[in-house]
Amino acid sequence: MDKEKTNQLYERFSHLYRERTAPLDSSQMPWGFQCEDGWYKILYNMSDKIKKNSSEGEFAPAISLVSRHEDGTLHVAVRNITPPIADIVTAAQEQSRLTCEYCSYSPAFLRTEGTRVKGHVACGRCATKVEGSGKPTKSRRKRKPLRAPDTIIVKR
Repeated sequence: MDKEKTNQLYERFSHLYRERTAPLDSSQMPWGFQCEDGWYKILYNMSDKIKKNSSEGEFAPAISLVSRHEDGTLHVAVRNITPPIADIVTAAQEQSRLTCEYCSYSPAFLRTEGTRVKGHVACGRCATKVEGSGKPTKSRRKRKPLRAPDTIIVKR
């Protein structure tokens, strides 16, 4: 995810992402969000719901990893998790199954073909844009300009 959106999440939900300054041996959050920009809205809504359903303190939930799972969906690891928070995280992971990782368009599907988008959830437009079209681009044949008529009739 780009730095601007990452910083927005860090500023808005600073207590939830407090492990971003922790050492790497205890948390993976210092690596940042390891997914594309399309899932920003899912992460924002998930973080907002977690903030509303939990209290701040030493035993409050803390997100320690946000990445793309092997099956192409969003993977979120949370410390100090409770059952309502687990339901919110699971709902976000299920929503990522149908949301394009690049542009947040829904419906999108897990891509199994191609080299760059294989294993990613992408819509058709983003899959062709990232992968590139397989056809070489041809230049269009130019049309001949229309020829002026030999005789021009002028009405008076």
